[in-house]
Amino acid sequence: MDFNIILQNSGISILLFVICAYYAYKLLVLKDYKSVRSREEKPPKDIDGYCRAAGLIVVFFGISTLVMAGLVLFSPLAGLVQIIICTAIMAVMWKKVTDKYV
Repeated sequence: MDFNIILQNSGISILLFVICAYYAYKLLVLKDYKSVRSREEKPPKDIDGYCRAAGLIVVFFGISTLVMAGLVLFSPLAGLVQIIICTAIMAVMWKKVTDKYV
């Protein structure tokens, strides 16, 4: 496989991984919860706990997109199924975090 084929098949997934890494950095290191919440919403009860939990969820999704980028090169259907399952898991985890900290 050459580099152009990899970028054609996995470029958007790799870009999504970079975006997830950026938001994970903002949450885990900078504790910037406002980057993932609306400015009008009230702040979480425990900002450090919320940032840690939300950051770990974003890390999980980032790693999932990186795995999908690799799977798509071998089996597009496997990559699609994997990212759908991981998105559903992320949604459930995000709901639990918002219920706990907001």
